Order: sequence, then C-alpha cells, then structure tokens
Amino acid sequence: MLTKKDVVRQEKYLKLNTDGEYVIDCDEKLTVIDFHTHMSNVLPLKKVDPNKKGNKITYKALPGPEKIDLSIPYWEKVNPEEQKKGLKSLIQFSMAGYSIFKDMCNGGTYENCFKSQKENMIAKNVVLPISTKRHDCSMEAFKLEKEYPDNFIAFCSVHPLDKKMKEKIIYYKDIGFRGLKLKVTDMELKNDFQPLLKLMKICHEEGLPVLFHTGAVNNIKKENCSTTMWKILQSTRVEIFGHLLKKMPSDFSFIFGHSGIQEYKEVAEYLKVFPMCYAELSSQSSGSIKYLINEVGSQRLLFGSDWPALPQALTLSRVLSATEGDSACRDSILYKNAERILLCKTKY
Repeated sequence: MLTKKDVVRQEKYLKLNTDGEYVIDCDEKLTVIDFHTHMSNVLPLKKVDPNKKGNKITYKALPGPEKIDLSIPYWEKVNPEEQKKGLKSLIQFSMAGYSIFKDMCNGGTYENCFKSQKENMIAKNVVLPISTKRHDCSMEAFKLEKEYPDNFIAFCSVHPLDKKMKEKIIYYKDIGFRGLKLKVTDMELKNDFQPLLKLMKICHEEGLPVLFHTGAVNNIKKENCSTTMWKILQSTRVEIFGHLLKKMPSDFSFIFGHSGIQEYKEVAEYLKVFPMCYAELSSQSSGSIKYLINEVGSQRLLFGSDWPALPQALTLSRVLSATEGDSACRDSILYKNAERILLCKTKY
C-alpha cells in the first residue's frame, strides 16, 4: 500500500514535515502570493474562531496516497466507468462536500495558516470568503486583513441574488477590499444569468477583479451518471463564464478559479480572446501548467492553493516543476502577476 513517503520520493519539490504533512522542498528562496485561500470564519458553515489552538487539518479534499496522481488536474485517479446513479450517489457526493467544508472550518486557523505560510515560503494569502444568498461573510475576511496585514489580502463575496448586491459591492470597494470571489452554479441561478452579469458589471465599474470557481468534472462518463448528478458535475463549467465574458468590456479583470479544473484547455482559449483574464492554478498538474504557459504565457497565470482544502505545497510544487530553469516565468506566476492585479508590493 502506498504511503505519503512513497509519494514524495517521486517528487523533487515535495517533502514531509515532522507532522507528516506535505511541505515544499526547495533550497531557493521564494516569494509567493497564494491567490486562493480560505479561513475558518469565511465559509458558509458555522464559523470557527481563527484564534483557536490545536485544531488539525486532515485535507479531506486531497486523495489518499493510493489514489493520488499528481500528473493530472485535481490529482485523483478516477475510474471513468464508475457509476454515479441513484439517490445514494447524490447523498455521498453531498456528504463529501460537507465533510470538506467542515474540515476547512476546523483547520483554517491562524495557527495552521501561519505554520503553512512559514514552511512553504508564502508571503501572503489572498483570503476568499464564500457567501450565500442569506449569509455574507465578507467582513470576516476584512477583519483578518486588518488584524494581520502582513499575512492576508481580503476579497469580498456577494451573492448575485442578494437584494443589497450593488450597495454592498460599492461599500466593500470603498473600505478597501481588493476583489470579489464567488462560487455559484447554473442550478442555483436556475439558468438565469442576468443577476450574475449585473454583478460582474458592477465590479467592473468599481474596478474590482473577480475570481469565480470554474470547471466541470469530466473524468466520469455522462452515461454512468444520473441526470441530476451530471448537472451537478457540469454546473460550473467554463463555457458559462466564457459566454458571460463576451458581454463584458474587454478590460474586465476576471480570474478563472482552479483554471477550470479539467477544462484548463478551454480556459486557455478564453484567455487568448479576453486580454484581462487570468487563470488561477490551484489543483492543476505540472503538465497542465506547462500547457497554459505555452498557450498564453506566464503573465496570465496565478499561483493558488485552495488552502485549507488542499495543502499549499502541492500546487506550489507543480508550479516549481513546470517553471524549472525559467526564473522570470516562475516569479510571474508566484507573485508578480498577483502584485499587478492587487496593486500591492510584497515584502521580500
């Protein structure tokens, strides 16, 4: 049976710390802005005080050593013939998602965050709250940046069906938020994208970059899924956001979260058309990152990890592998592009 030690033996830029967690293995001094992180108090569950001590992260979104495959996006070996039909599959899928969020809430504390930043040479985390129609946790992210400005940069999160959407976005920009994050599905919007388009236009007017969760799960065959399960797996597919971008001004700053997961090639095509769009790389492989570099260049790519859903070291190790021998490319992805979008300067 494979172990974490077996995984890191095959990886130049990974090792295990004393707690058996994946951390970066690199002698070079790095400057890194992590453009995709969360914390215990900015998620759509009962918030956990980030000051809490002793909470452990189990990274439930990360496949175990026997199922991990770092050569593919999302790093999980999946049998394409796996059946995803019936009520049981829907319940299992929902429970797995809940378990991941619960683990993120439990483990996304200052103690764990600062430890991970130190071990992985992360200068700053961009904190992305996830708000729902009824629960806006943007101000919790704002508190993090105010309390630890050297560690965090805060995005806001406003749901497109929030009745106070416009006034909130304007207010959040005025008090210092650097961008807006959203995770919303076509099912939630009932395929009516006008509220989402309106949100995007307000953000453009206010000069706020926008990062959306993007990407479909395509490694399971449609015929092996129930109709509902397939709709769920496709509910944040890249083409949704590509169609919306066609209705936006060309200088709208949009970031494809996760680079569309398995749809990174589709993301590359949209980046060629829309000059102010970027791809955030959390959960991508070295091969997919190289593909994006070759197709659109390093100036449009952003390092992100999705911590505490996933260890910061994993995507970081993929970026280091993909940029080996090209320090300019590496620096662009790790921090320079982020500095340009966020209008900030990192302390080296």
